[in-house]
Amino acid sequence: MPSLHSVFNKTLPLCLLCLLSILFTPGLGFAQSQDDGYSWLWQPWVGTAGGYESDLILDPDFTRQVVPGGAFLELSPGFRLSRPLSSKTSFRLLNRNTVERFFNSENRTLFASSLFGDFRFKGQSAFRARAILNGDYFNDSGSSTFRRWSGGVDIGIGAQFKRWGFEISGYLQGRRYPNVQVLTESLETETYTEGHRGLGSYLVWNPLRQLVLRGVYNRRNTDSVDPAYVSTSYTASGNLEFLIARSTWLTTNVTRQSREFSNRLPSEDEDSYVQFGVGVNREINPNVNLSLRYSQAIYTYTLGAEQTTNRFAAGITWQFGKNSPPIRRQATEPFPSNRGVIIEGSPVPFRIYAPDAKSVAVVGSFNNWNPAATTLLLSDTGWWESGVALEPGAYEYLYMVDGEWVVPLEAERTTDDGFGGLNGILEIVPAQR
Repeated sequence: MPSLHSVFNKTLPLCLLCLLSILFTPGLGFAQSQDDGYSWLWQPWVGTAGGYESDLILDPDFTRQVVPGGAFLELSPGFRLSRPLSSKTSFRLLNRNTVERFFNSENRTLFASSLFGDFRFKGQSAFRARAILNGDYFNDSGSSTFRRWSGGVDIGIGAQFKRWGFEISGYLQGRRYPNVQVLTESLETETYTEGHRGLGSYLVWNPLRQLVLRGVYNRRNTDSVDPAYVSTSYTASGNLEFLIARSTWLTTNVTRQSREFSNRLPSEDEDSYVQFGVGVNREINPNVNLSLRYSQAIYTYTLGAEQTTNRFAAGITWQFGKNSPPIRRQATEPFPSNRGVIIEGSPVPFRIYAPDAKSVAVVGSFNNWNPAATTLLLSDTGWWESGVALEPGAYEYLYMVDGEWVVPLEAERTTDDGFGGLNGILEIVPAQR
């Protein structure tokens, strides 16, 4: 029976071919006619960062290989291309490229590039499903053994509610290290490859508008051409995001991984690492974000040796293009703008065109996401309308149309709701006295 890594290496090109065929198949991807009312949203972006990272000694029990750190600069361009495929399905193509240059004796340079094809489905009520095809490349001039290609597929199902959500996922991934040759069990030299299969769980809770908690747990089995690296690993992580000021978030995270090797001596069959990070993100405007971050990682190798590394970085990210979700174009009159910023004392006009709907409400942080709190009235023209007076502040909101969440088309700004969707943003500013 062929091993997992050999099967996956043969099927990886097929996965990439499937992704391309989906993109260019009429009715699904780039070949889709614009007559159906849906359009692509193109959002390129670029980030730059600088900071300092300490040296890392790789597996000091065996190789004593030092990966030099030092001051660094980073440039990371990328893009997001997205569109709805129907009223319940959507597609996103995500790309990120990173070049990181260290100013040390070796002028070490890292390069990474990744591409994700992300399909999402919204079912009845809170049901959600997704499928991701991904591929990436990594190279480190500090060590040719780090160069690798990888690709995989990740499938998840779960549920999304306004204050919490969960997901169960399974994935397959293959990696190939072209510069590493190993001796197999049959005593033949072969390029090092490995295959991963795993199960994961994800939980997010948003108890307050200013607080988001996330937790992830994964179990992964690794099959390798080198028997010494056949292993099972367990990873748990927690993340906290807290709004400490207007458009400013404090983030903290803790990750722990332990790995057990199947074919090593008892004294050499485990390693682990723990990582802690804290940072601050500040949104200057919908297209510009500033960040500061410090992280520390502690590696415990198979013979008990321990290595600690530290990293500090400050960065800025610019996003170009529209800061809004891909939307269905109106077939009737243009939607009047519900300005992103409204002066205190002016009723906020909420309007949505849904002539066939039976009930419509606006729900948001201003009414505790209660669908019964602010219902809209249907006019003869098919528009559901209402005016609501709000106190100064920033609010997130959505429409609920016959029990389905609908992103407001008029919102000039949107934000990730933490569950793979978007909320509209409305800001009420105090009137001048």
